Amino acid sequence: MKRTINELRKIHVQQLGEYSCGLACLSSLSAYYEGSISQEKLRESSGTTINGTTMLGLLQAAEKIGFEAKGFEADVDSLKGLSEPVILHVVMDGKQEHFVISYGLLEDRFVLGDPAKGILMYPENELEAIWQSKALLKIVPGANFQTHKIDKRNRWRWFKELIKEDIPILTVAMTLGILMALAGLSTAIFSQKLIDDFLPNMETEKIAIGFAALALLLGLRALLGYIQGVFMARQGKELNIRLVKSFVQKIIRLPIPVLNGYSTGDLVARMNDSMRIRKTVALLTGNVAINVLVVLVSMGYIFHLSWPIGLVCLVGLVFFTVVGIRFHKPILTFQKEVMQAHSQNEAQYLESLTGIHTVRSYSKEEVFKERINMVYELYQGKSYDLAIVANRFGFFTQLVSAVFLSLMFALGVWMILEGHLLLGELMAVLTVGGGIIPGAASLIIANIQLQEAKVAFDRLYEIASLEKENPGKDFGSKEKHSTKSDHQLTLEEVSFRFPGQKAILNNINFSLGQGEMLALFGQVGSGKTTLVNLLQGFYMPEKGCLKIGDKPMDSWLMEHWRKQVAVVSQTEKIFNTTILDNICLSHDVEEWRRCGEFLNQSGLERFFGQFDQGVMTLCGENGRNLSGGQRQLVAISRALYKQPKFLVLDEATSAMDFDTER
Repeated sequence: MKRTINELRKIHVQQLGEYSCGLACLSSLSAYYEGSISQEKLRESSGTTINGTTMLGLLQAAEKIGFEAKGFEADVDSLKGLSEPVILHVVMDGKQEHFVISYGLLEDRFVLGDPAKGILMYPENELEAIWQSKALLKIVPGANFQTHKIDKRNRWRWFKELIKEDIPILTVAMTLGILMALAGLSTAIFSQKLIDDFLPNMETEKIAIGFAALALLLGLRALLGYIQGVFMARQGKELNIRLVKSFVQKIIRLPIPVLNGYSTGDLVARMNDSMRIRKTVALLTGNVAINVLVVLVSMGYIFHLSWPIGLVCLVGLVFFTVVGIRFHKPILTFQKEVMQAHSQNEAQYLESLTGIHTVRSYSKEEVFKERINMVYELYQGKSYDLAIVANRFGFFTQLVSAVFLSLMFALGVWMILEGHLLLGELMAVLTVGGGIIPGAASLIIANIQLQEAKVAFDRLYEIASLEKENPGKDFGSKEKHSTKSDHQLTLEEVSFRFPGQKAILNNINFSLGQGEMLALFGQVGSGKTTLVNLLQGFYMPEKGCLKIGDKPMDSWLMEHWRKQVAVVSQTEKIFNTTILDNICLSHDVEEWRRCGEFLNQSGLERFFGQFDQGVMTLCGENGRNLSGGQRQLVAISRALYKQPKFLVLDEATSAMDFDTER
């Protein structure tokens, strides 16, 4: 092996989703060769979907990012002689297909990079058992491979852009926190003066003034805490809104093939991750900033009163740091597993509920209940593992805190007996020291939230760093193509394949003019729906081109191209709003009026007259208040209101009665 185990652990990339093991392997190998590529940027080029990735897909993705890649069949003995890491196709637990990296042999054991579990050591017989296909993918950097370290500045720039509006509020909140920390020392200072000076000298006037000043400072501290809380609540709300808006804006513009690689539950879970980032920003500018100042100022004050006790505190802080470093990696690993399990749980829950009619129809309630429970138990199991690690971490911090606080107390009493410390000074030291230990413990425990936020940040940034559909095109541009005479839709030598799959369309040619109709027939899986997606610009052809008039698709803004082509599928989406809103897809009242006029003039409105509220009838979730034929009528009305030049019907009338269909 060319790298040590510790080096491999540093560059190892955990998979970010249930079906992302192949992507994580490529990302790890990119880091192995001093490069950097995120899993999401590999998703489209590898053809990764919720069904996973093929070896061919990984090969194509590797070539796209500059690797030279080649697939082989080999055996374990051949694997021993390889000097470079390779990707293996394995089967875990006898049923789950998986990709891992073999980094080579170390002391008669194979070093494997498992995207789900980390760096593992496998004996030869165990590797033989899981590597059933004997398929491997060898990739090495090619001439076009770009070697560079992870660009942290881009991540920081993205995050800074999100919080730049909050900087004034955060600055004020941090300043208030600093003032609160300074005010917190007033009790220790006053108690020391009271015991050592005021009481022995019977200075009642100073005692009264001191109590008044102490009450004022503590009241001021409470007021500052209230004001800081108001500021942080406002900042948290606005930051959350910006994070979610940024996430939704990115998601809504992602290419369809990229979106197909995510489950709905995974996207919902990632969006909810914004809450973790907000809490961490509040933590850093609030508790962490205050505790850092408390520790520094308190340490200085203790050293001023008694340097031996100050040294005990300093050693205690060193032990706290050691505990934090020791638990850093386990906490980070378990947090990633919890977030992945949470995504799977969301996906299973949504899938089961949205398919409840099918479940009931086949009386499979128990099957899906068990599936939901199984995935949820897995999620709770991961959460339990994290809680145990966090609890163990908290135990050691509390143990260190108890030991060193006791040592400070004992040393202080001994110094009083020896005449090196006054009673008031000991009380002040214990009061301040009692703040240092919890403050330091809070800083170490904050590591859990910081690591959790780091994982959440990575998951959000992976989405934020993806390119939108048709990069470089301005979707808001007012540029218009002259299309009045362009009533000819042409496909020339169009071929298409999904990444990692065999070609599904080969050399398709046809032309469709105004007033013409074309019927396409084919077996299931022959590519009819894929062709429909090509016509909408959801996919780009591998070769050949699509034209409207004499203008190929790549010369159009997609927004304008899609205005020319309307598609009605047999499973068109019906939103949980009114029939009218489902047809015009707008919240503009004027748009509703125009849509109503269109329905009236076209005669389509009579089909919705059977409803008591007409086109203002609520459709329900996924159109559950409508029959299958009525849902298709809404979808066809939606397409016709668009007034396209070309109308594509994909079995769009299959649920209608004969008269309505005519």
